[in-house]
Amino acid sequence: MMNKIIYFDICAFIILVIFICSMLLKRQVRDRANSLLLLIIEITTLATVGDFMAAFVENTYESGRLGMILANAGNYLYFGAHNLIFPTCVLYLYATADIWHIFKQNKKAVTVWWSIIAVDSVVLLLNPLLHWVFIINENVDYIRRPGIVLYYVSGSIFGIWGLYIILKFRDILKRDKIITIIILYPIIISAVVIQAIWPDCLVELLGIAIAVLFFMIVLQRHEYQIDPITGAMKYTTSVDRITTLFKMHKPITVVIVKVVNHSNLRLYLGQRLYNEYLHMQTNALSNIAYRHNYPVDVFYFSNGTYAYLSDEYDINKAIPVAEEVKEYMQKPLEVDDFTVLTDARICVVRCPEDIDEFSTMFTFVTTFHETMEDTKDVVLYMEHRNDRNFMIRNEMDEILSEALKENLFEMYYQPIYSTVEDRFVSAEALIRLKNPKYGFISPGIFIPMAENSGAIHEIGDYVFNAVFDFIAKYDLNELGLKYIELNLSASQCIEVDLVDKILHMIATKGIDASRVSLEITETAADINPTVVDANVQRLYKEGIRFALDDYGTGYSNIRRVTSLPVEQVKLDKSFVDEIDNPQMWIVIQDTIAMLREMGKEVLVEGVETEEVANKLTAIKTDLLQGCELIQGFYFCKPLPEEEFVEFIRSRL
Repeated sequence: MMNKIIYFDICAFIILVIFICSMLLKRQVRDRANSLLLLIIEITTLATVGDFMAAFVENTYESGRLGMILANAGNYLYFGAHNLIFPTCVLYLYATADIWHIFKQNKKAVTVWWSIIAVDSVVLLLNPLLHWVFIINENVDYIRRPGIVLYYVSGSIFGIWGLYIILKFRDILKRDKIITIIILYPIIISAVVIQAIWPDCLVELLGIAIAVLFFMIVLQRHEYQIDPITGAMKYTTSVDRITTLFKMHKPITVVIVKVVNHSNLRLYLGQRLYNEYLHMQTNALSNIAYRHNYPVDVFYFSNGTYAYLSDEYDINKAIPVAEEVKEYMQKPLEVDDFTVLTDARICVVRCPEDIDEFSTMFTFVTTFHETMEDTKDVVLYMEHRNDRNFMIRNEMDEILSEALKENLFEMYYQPIYSTVEDRFVSAEALIRLKNPKYGFISPGIFIPMAENSGAIHEIGDYVFNAVFDFIAKYDLNELGLKYIELNLSASQCIEVDLVDKILHMIATKGIDASRVSLEITETAADINPTVVDANVQRLYKEGIRFALDDYGTGYSNIRRVTSLPVEQVKLDKSFVDEIDNPQMWIVIQDTIAMLREMGKEVLVEGVETEEVANKLTAIKTDLLQGCELIQGFYFCKPLPEEEFVEFIRSRL
């Protein structure tokens, strides 16, 4: 009998061991898919060892009991491991397509999978008695028996099963992954056929090893999925993965970790050390999950936002991990020669039970620290999902979209009182939102979130149209009003077409530009000074008034007050809140005196009592009335259009 060619097994063994070492050293086994891939390689390695052992003994021993024992041991190891390769490949396909939950829920599929393995195993266990699969004779020759066909049938079933998975779920698998896996079929089939025809040519396991090699090189390429700066999964990878998971309705648990002081850390450390800091955090998060035997992918979304993603749906397994992350984040971290204190927020979310839409989940990952309570403790989404404000913040994108589509906004107007003329001389237009589900939603909630999402531009256009319609509808002279004030957001201030848009609306509605006063904040004025200055100067030349709003809440840049053509400066409510503080009272008087000397009108916001109103009214500066304009609940709260007009007419 010819000697068996064992060099193919040696080559296969070397390839497989290299990949085992590579995956372990790179720690590529922390999720189910990679763990199963490693298991496939390990099982194939065992089968290779068994095949080599059996062939080596058969080539070496011509007869004898020891040779028979060793040859049998090698063949049983080969068949025992080989019978598990293709079933494990099927499991890997389910895992890599993120449809593991579909397999677990399909009891028929699970039963068939176990049944085939059980039949193969029973036949192999009975082989020493019945010799259905193979026999080693006294000359230490390996002789196939008819029962070996069973294993070819089983392998074919699992091969077809894998092809079925690829074709059925082709929409969620990447094209290159589908093509690569399909290409592997002829490689493996060719190797199996060759060894079936020429049993002495032990090429089957080399074929499988080459398929693994090809698969690892083309598909895994783990380093291309990892951001080299952070060491976490790339942003694009995270988008693809989460999109797939939601598309397949796969239950997952997400632990979100937000470093809220990331901007300060970047300034403190500099970009190079900040990158090192991010990489250290990724390693720490990975190690924490690893210690808890909690299979996760670690994603970095930008701006200090990390996320654990795990298909372990039991939240009781996620909480200990999140708690240890919290404890770690609260400890000082040494980065080079710098000591870093991380301010982090942590939240645990279950999908789809807590969040069942991809867009909502993605928005929540990046904004949860703004929508949930400000605490350093681990926050569970499920404990807050019924809180009104949280629900509103979490659904804000949909709420604003619905409001713009269904015209759910409404303009309110708050009168502004003149201490000089002793009457109401203008009003500020304030937008309100009434949602069918939640009722009135505070502008303090939806305006900042609209600015973050970009919806503020559409909202701003709504305000322009509504206020200009109001000015066109009513005779402001008859109402004793000089102008209507409306706010410009920071985002609107830098719109390239802002001037043309406003002037077109004014011309279309036939109103006087001097009846419009636009309020801008110090922060907005400094976002892009060149664009803002150009927009403001052009509108001012067309007759539109300008006011500087919220003066005193920022760094109060006097240069902006003097460089922009603002006729009015509005002192923020924070001044009034501390008016009984002697030091603040001095600041208020000096600020008003300074602004009046500069020729600016001074308006104080947030006046709610007669005592405060009288105190402000009494301020004099060089025979001029110091505080000319007052706005607040003491005089009138913001009113809907018709109620506002009725109120003003009743005061004429």
